[in-house]
Amino acid sequence: MRAKKLAFALVPTVAALGLLPLGAAPAHAATVTTYYVSPTGSDSNSGTSTSAPWQTIAKVNATTFAEGSIVEFEGGQSFTGCLDFNTTNVPASSASTPFIVGSYDGETATISSNCTGDYSAAITADDVSGFELNNVKVVNGSTTAAGVLLENQTSTTAAEGMTVEDSDISGFSTPSGSSSSFGGQIMVLGYAVNSNDGPLDDVQILDNKLHGASVTDASGAGIAGWGDGENITNVTVAGNSVYDLGMQAKETGAAITADGWSTAVISHNLVHDIGANVTSCGGTAGIETYTSDNVTVRYNEVYNVQPSTFTAGCDWDGIDLDGGTQNSVVQYNYTHNNGGAGLLAYTSTAGGSTWGPNTYRYNISENDDSVHAEGGLMDIVPNAPSNNALQVYGNTFYDGNAQKTLSTGSACFYIGYAAGTWASGSLIEDNICDMANKNEYGNTGQFYYNPYGQTGMTLSHNLYYGANTSGWRWGGTTYSTYAAWQTAALETDPLWGDPLFTSAGAGGTCTWTPSTRTGPAPCPQAYTLTSGSPAASTGVAVSGNGGVDYYQDTIPSTPNVGADAG
Repeated sequence: MRAKKLAFALVPTVAALGLLPLGAAPAHAATVTTYYVSPTGSDSNSGTSTSAPWQTIAKVNATTFAEGSIVEFEGGQSFTGCLDFNTTNVPASSASTPFIVGSYDGETATISSNCTGDYSAAITADDVSGFELNNVKVVNGSTTAAGVLLENQTSTTAAEGMTVEDSDISGFSTPSGSSSSFGGQIMVLGYAVNSNDGPLDDVQILDNKLHGASVTDASGAGIAGWGDGENITNVTVAGNSVYDLGMQAKETGAAITADGWSTAVISHNLVHDIGANVTSCGGTAGIETYTSDNVTVRYNEVYNVQPSTFTAGCDWDGIDLDGGTQNSVVQYNYTHNNGGAGLLAYTSTAGGSTWGPNTYRYNISENDDSVHAEGGLMDIVPNAPSNNALQVYGNTFYDGNAQKTLSTGSACFYIGYAAGTWASGSLIEDNICDMANKNEYGNTGQFYYNPYGQTGMTLSHNLYYGANTSGWRWGGTTYSTYAAWQTAALETDPLWGDPLFTSAGAGGTCTWTPSTRTGPAPCPQAYTLTSGSPAASTGVAVSGNGGVDYYQDTIPSTPNVGADAG
């Protein structure tokens, strides 16, 4: 499975993620100059009116701007070049007085890059506090590595208030033959390309389309966030559509990579068709955190993270709290049809950060691990989370994949590469495992695959169902029947029976617009419970459960089992 990934040539360590409310942009100062750029303009013009605009990106880069200036490109027009804003041409900047780059005339302008090199970017904001990119299309017109680069090459004081919003960014990836893994649609770096350990604070990536041209397009990550010692703080990634990022064969990371972030929310993003060209391990995933702290991943739909043709490699996970992630929660997400696990807990210590405590609750997984890339619908590897607790409760797992070429089908929970004892407070409770996948012998995957016999977690009130089940593998014993599992007394009040979903296996792809931030929670209705379900009012209360289930219904004192807890 996962060796270790996120190999960025310039970044030695990484950090944390967490909660951040969305905020309104601050007001501009009273005296603000707006500069206009049009293909019909002239660089000898003043640039301060639509009747006397500049013409080129070169003119923009050569101009020194006052704090709070605005640069607008004519909508519907294309401009060739690479924009570079830094402390030379924006010597004074402030989060309270944004420096804005956008479009005018009611349409969207296009920036077509022409810069090359391992660390090239179509638009760079370097230590410019209050930087905002809004309503701009950015395309790779050359062999440019990154679409938008946010960094801090000049200071150890945080650049504050950097926003990329309502833009379409596509086609960027690590240049062929480069020894670096620098590249992608948006790069957020707390370890700048000149090796300065420059922090960033209040970064917002909102309502963008980040993509390639097709499923197998070699475009890299949608958002590649790399910090150093958790020095990218207060991050919001919301309302983005991230898709058709085929990546390169040895690429690591994820469509949304949160590495070295502290206090962040990743919410209401639609992520699909990722990693089609990858043939290695250590990547890729839909959403991934690494050495990060206080990250909330919620209300996202992640699907078709998978190889175009499976030949070699592993991962292709939906959502992954990876090595060194602490104090984080994955909740109210829908993962489906991913090549690897829908949910991954990669429990290793990394960058000096011990994994956990972390929680996975009220998520729905449908037909994940479709190419058996990880072995389970939820993987908890490589080690027992022995230092900090792992809590997994109120999730619904359904697997109807036909895996008839395999001797073993995907497990519901795939646990560990070695023995160990989970930290106090760890639990697996109130989950549904509905296994309808079939291996070459006609049997479903196991409910638990725990061959090394990890112990210490509380198992309670989980509901299991599957015809011709392969049972529960715990240590050296396989419990092939529900009665045998009950008798083993490894779990308190386990449940058995058809959960009577509205339409098991028919969750499909949701229809919603990420920028509205209203989904995908109403979808899939397929996993609501119908009358007579053995999951109804048979769960156990979990302290600090967040108050609402996947469908945003209030959780009663005696909850239902699974994501439809209320």
